[in-house]
Amino acid sequence: MSRVMCTIKTLVGAPLAAALIGACSPPAVAPFSELDRDGDGRISQQEATQDVVLAGMFADFDMDENGELTPFEYLQAANRR
Repeated sequence: MSRVMCTIKTLVGAPLAAALIGACSPPAVAPFSELDRDGDGRISQQEATQDVVLAGMFADFDMDENGELTPFEYLQAANRR
């Protein structure tokens, strides 16, 4: 365990320390299959609303501007977060 983590745990307690560390971490990216609710192999704009960041930047990630994200476009978006 790192020295910083030990100090945080000592100062605020383990549960709060875990919450603080988690809050500082970048948000986890939902799996493509979880967002592709209808299983058609693409994430529509409606399906993207399940992920706040993805929904807000959907137009930037939709490279071919067809209103859907392919697995490739989604991977590119996930790597830019």
